[in-house]
Amino acid sequence: MPTTTLNGQTINYQMRVDKRRKNIQLRIIPPATVELVAPGRLSGSEIERIITAKSKWITTQLDKLALLATNPVNQTLTPGDQILYMGEPHILVFLPGNNKPEVFLEPRKIVIKAPAPDRNTDISAVTGQILKAWLVNQAVQLFRDKTKYWSSIIGVFPVRITIKDQKTRWGSCSSLGNINYNWRIIMAPPPVADYLIIHELCHLLVPNHSAKFWDEVRRFSPDYAECRKWLEDNGKLLSRIL
Repeated sequence: MPTTTLNGQTINYQMRVDKRRKNIQLRIIPPATVELVAPGRLSGSEIERIITAKSKWITTQLDKLALLATNPVNQTLTPGDQILYMGEPHILVFLPGNNKPEVFLEPRKIVIKAPAPDRNTDISAVTGQILKAWLVNQAVQLFRDKTKYWSSIIGVFPVRITIKDQKTRWGSCSSLGNINYNWRIIMAPPPVADYLIIHELCHLLVPNHSAKFWDEVRRFSPDYAECRKWLEDNGKLLSRIL
């Protein structure tokens, strides 16, 4: 993989051509690779120039990933690990149980009762399946209840609510009045979940991100900027497992 030097640090980069694109996109592939996506091939000197021009952004993103790597929360899925739930780390506990897996929420603990896996079974995979199903179910209940609550306050009524499995998109609202939520927001603090729901419901009032739209969001979520920043800073934490 080609490398370049940025602020005295050697970094890896790769090039990908996407003819559908009209401009050049930079993104960071964990743990520390810069990817350039462009409508055509770029020369080495062009790549160096782009990376230099975007050095501040690249350095910031790499620093965030380095910090994320040291965070034990949402790292792995073995007993004793920490899983984020509604903004708080919870210790994962696995107890032997009957044939039907059960999940219990205790103070700062998520307890999974299930048959003990045999030696050939990956306990992390089993835990992940059970935990994800539980988290999705919790998200369905939470988002439906909160959407009903905020809909009555804002004065809008979505046609349909869907819980989706996405890595980076937290929510969306279609022109038909259908709202989608990312189940992973169940791991975020409750004010962030409220902000997301308010954000999507306000699109039923203003179907864009104009100043008028943000004025509407601010009416119901005065601290929305803090919630957006939380998602910006912690989004990868929600997406690195399950």
